[in-house]
Amino acid sequence: MRCVDKISTSLPARLTFSDDYIRASVGFRHIDTIKGHIKELYQDTISLDSTQEDAVLDKGVFATMRKCARSTVPVLRPNKFGDVIHMDIAFGPDISIENIHYGLLFSDRYSRMTYIYPLQNLTLDIKKQIEVFLLI
Repeated sequence: MRCVDKISTSLPARLTFSDDYIRASVGFRHIDTIKGHIKELYQDTISLDSTQEDAVLDKGVFATMRKCARSTVPVLRPNKFGDVIHMDIAFGPDISIENIHYGLLFSDRYSRMTYIYPLQNLTLDIKKQIEVFLLI
């Protein structure tokens, strides 16, 4: 079971999960290691579905990019707060409360402070949230 799931008395004694469900539960990463150790990680109440995976393409599969070689040269910190701000968009497989699909992340390089603003869509809300961040 995922850490967000609550155990219900109405659940059957034995649960079967598909590969797609496990992949979504662990952030769309490769699950071969988990599948190989499922018997050691869980009791015999958990099993994997043996049918072939769905041919459904998920955004999470394409959003996970391979890392390039790590740079060992440290990035110089700016002299004061707000000199360099990084921005990124975060999303996941589910929709949050109040129809929030995405998050807009701002990170200040000087203070390492991170700010997140909710986005319901990627067309209108980005401009609004950038304006809100810049007015603060």
